[in-house]
Amino acid sequence: MKVTLSALDTHESSFTPLVIIELAQDVKEETKEWLKNRIITKKKDGGAQLLFRPLLNKYEKETLENQNLYLVGASKIRLLLGAEAVGLVKECSDNTMRAFTYGTRHNFKDFDDDNDDFLSMAERQFIIKHELENLRARDEKMIPGYPQAKLYPGKSL
Repeated sequence: MKVTLSALDTHESSFTPLVIIELAQDVKEETKEWLKNRIITKKKDGGAQLLFRPLLNKYEKETLENQNLYLVGASKIRLLLGAEAVGLVKECSDNTMRAFTYGTRHNFKDFDDDNDDFLSMAERQFIIKHELENLRARDEKMIPGYPQAKLYPGKSL
């Protein structure tokens, strides 16, 4: 049975930021909201199904003066499924190298359901970057707030 994101609850209470997104200073609020929704929306609905929040000050109470810095992360399951999607090659318990699959995850060296260190920081960031770069337009005709920015189905966001 193939495991898909829609079949799993990928919500996690802890948020580990992996990537920072900086938007232009003059970006419109409706555009920010649209982009945020595309990043957090489930994969089956055309989103990246990632975790997203504004960068907060050190007291975690308010956003920094630059309102256009955002942190992006992913649940552990989302990262593992992303590793499969990008064809990440990892070492197996028998010392061979194979493309990682979520269904055979227990065959890989150092994999443990309770271990968050199976994927390196670079691998996690690569997965997030890949997912963001592969966000595509679905039925939108333009970027909200920017009618001159035309979109068509399949166009990279």
